[in-house]
Amino acid sequence: MKTFYITKHWSKNTLWLVGLLCLGMFGCEFEPPTNVSITTDTNISGYLRQNPDDYSNLSQILEISNTEGYLGAYGTYTFFAPDNEAVDEYLVEMGTTLDALTEEEAKDIVRFHLITDTLSTASFTDGKLPVPTEYGKYLVTGAEFTDGQTSIRVNRQANITESNIKLGNGIMHAIDQVLSPPTKSAAQWLDENQQYSIFSQVLKETGWYETLNEERAGQWFTILAESDETLAAAGYTSYQDLEDRYSNTGDPTNPSDSLNLFVAYHVIPDIKYVADLLTATAHQTEAPQEVVTIKLNGVEVLVNDDVFFGVYEPGSPIIRAQSDFSVTNGVIHSVEDHFAIKLRAPTAVYWDVTDQPEIRQMTQYFRVPGAPNYTFKLGELSGMSWGGNFVDAMVNYYPPALNQVYYAFGDYMRIEIQGNRLTWTEIKTPVLVKGRYKLWICHYGDKWNNGAELKVTFDGQDIPGARLLDTKIKAPTDMAEDELEARGWKEYLTAGSNGGRIMGRFIGTIDVQTTGEHMLRFDRITGIGRSQGGLWLDMIHFIPEGEDQLYPKFAIDGTPVYKVEE
Repeated sequence: MKTFYITKHWSKNTLWLVGLLCLGMFGCEFEPPTNVSITTDTNISGYLRQNPDDYSNLSQILEISNTEGYLGAYGTYTFFAPDNEAVDEYLVEMGTTLDALTEEEAKDIVRFHLITDTLSTASFTDGKLPVPTEYGKYLVTGAEFTDGQTSIRVNRQANITESNIKLGNGIMHAIDQVLSPPTKSAAQWLDENQQYSIFSQVLKETGWYETLNEERAGQWFTILAESDETLAAAGYTSYQDLEDRYSNTGDPTNPSDSLNLFVAYHVIPDIKYVADLLTATAHQTEAPQEVVTIKLNGVEVLVNDDVFFGVYEPGSPIIRAQSDFSVTNGVIHSVEDHFAIKLRAPTAVYWDVTDQPEIRQMTQYFRVPGAPNYTFKLGELSGMSWGGNFVDAMVNYYPPALNQVYYAFGDYMRIEIQGNRLTWTEIKTPVLVKGRYKLWICHYGDKWNNGAELKVTFDGQDIPGARLLDTKIKAPTDMAEDELEARGWKEYLTAGSNGGRIMGRFIGTIDVQTTGEHMLRFDRITGIGRSQGGLWLDMIHFIPEGEDQLYPKFAIDGTPVYKVEE
């Protein structure tokens, strides 16, 4: 789910730079390859057979794996195709031959190069591709600038030599190396890379090596690793230096020991590539109730770049060239500066509700102007649930329309919670840092006569003094902003496509007792009719008490807009 950690250091176009940053390294400009081949008269396996000088080896691998027919049939695929020279080099490296490949070995090669979706290089803007391969692992793309030319690398292993070959059942990209899935756990990868020798020893001394060496279904880790160079710059030239500084119990294996907590604070219990880190302002770590904050500042992705009690504390940049390394149980990033646990102050979260993991992977729908809406069945969204009548037809994702736009990024969630339809819905929030927040619901259901009055609760508890969310009430539009705020309204978008004022509704002040994800629930109190009613949900704002509640606003393209100082 997308969140924004907003500071005045952000430029107006920052959000649209995220994709470019995640693909480009060191801020270099990305230019997609121009050697684009187009053909629609054959499918993937047929194209490989028609070009034996380049792909006879790959054709044989498809035959051995019994997938030639599969990739010759109708479908929507993206296939990264290593050429003959690449396959020959791979076989020599593996000490085998094509004839010696087993069916399962050949299938693994095909699975790791195949995505069941059509992704052109124009969509390579996220670092990590939005859809995993048939092998179950994500591929990472990145731009490299060498000898005055920019090329796209895949998984830091291969260059794309010919892109966007359009075929009858998808898109093919030619590559110059065979891609290989990760074979080492996070612990093993760090142990074998000598630039992390101190960090690796800390893992062993604290017992975290065993944890990060585990491989269990559904268990993932993201490591923010500190190299020997990073630690030395902070004054730690050996493991003993770190133990002397942090271990307060004499037993680093004790989960309450400060050295153990130091490691736990560098581990996020999920798989999050840099692109994923950028989708939230804060991420919960393995250190109890502790989060790392993430901020984009120009072209840098910063860890814990924050202002506390009026004092600016510079963050630690993630080193792009040494990050997004896939391992069997997660992903590893490298940070430039040493960091440790910090006291967290409440942080504003501007949450775009449509940006949920399952929706983001629907590349044919997600923020594609003019795409059809998608109806979710109960259970398809990990961060939402609902109940009532017709549960498999009452929650819809609407991409941007081609004409009228009333929502940030143009898209919204339409939840039919009124009449004889849904009676309730629950939505999991992003990570919220412990503290008190004013809660604003930003929706556009108020233009309809039919709708519902909804009671909003937080973590199963009533919100003290909360007002009902009436989805059919019309917001006043002829008042000054301070008067609107006093009446529980704010203009959260700069303007809709019709030039009107788009409003958010203040519900009440919530008390977040623990740092982490929480649950918002909407219960129907009254509801009439069903025509065009319900909750058309765009954003939810959690803004700490005492902070500006009106700014930033958001442009239709999602860009934050700040108040111009007079």
